[in-house]
Amino acid sequence: MGQIDDQFQLPGSSADRVQSLPHDVVGYARDYRDGYVSVRHRHPRHQLIYAVSGLMMAETEAMSYAIPPGYGLIVPAEQPHEIRMIGAVRLQSLYVRAGLPGGDALARCRLVSVSPLLAQLIAALCEMDNPWPMPPRALHLSQLILIELLAAPVSPLALPYPVDPRLRRVCDALIATPASPRDLDGWATEAGMSRRTFSRHFQMETGVSFGKWAQRLRCQAALRGLAQGRPAARVARDLGYANAYTMAAMMRRMT
Repeated sequence: MGQIDDQFQLPGSSADRVQSLPHDVVGYARDYRDGYVSVRHRHPRHQLIYAVSGLMMAETEAMSYAIPPGYGLIVPAEQPHEIRMIGAVRLQSLYVRAGLPGGDALARCRLVSVSPLLAQLIAALCEMDNPWPMPPRALHLSQLILIELLAAPVSPLALPYPVDPRLRRVCDALIATPASPRDLDGWATEAGMSRRTFSRHFQMETGVSFGKWAQRLRCQAALRGLAQGRPAARVARDLGYANAYTMAAMMRRMT
């Protein structure tokens, strides 16, 4: 069973202290063991949760996210979220003061691709360990980070949850058995809807078609299985793919 952390603290400092630092942008880095869990919590600042290595699975009330290396999750201030580490994780992350000019774009939860430039900027700021007063280099790094972060493209790995309990029942069933051969008509019957009604309601509530939702689910499950060290052929078989090559092609399209 994974270790539980109810504050997601930085080494040697409390979560409250991190949030109260005078910096507009706070950077930090930390290593986590496989199975480490931060239970649902929230912060007064916007946060970028960035995976340098390893895989993180994050959940909010409405979405599930796989955060592989090269991606970051923007979590708005006061948004409850939970994070689970899959494999050894190297984390570099940011806290951004809410209310900064142009920062409204950070007030929406989304998974973004972290460019090599943005990754280097984050690493450089973390290495400086939040000096105060901020030297010119730290100030310039913070400003460049915000520019690059606001321009970061959205990743297609987010998995939105529907509100309708009938649709949630279908999603829960597919999460439990991602290799299910049941087709759209079968899932519509499971929800007690016609095919057309099921498709329309699912698109309205999640913003994606049921087929794309199922593909995202399998991509997240594949990333999780591979990060746990399971053979690619076994992961593919468990997800209903003919072989590892077919699964890899799906993952390349998604990521």
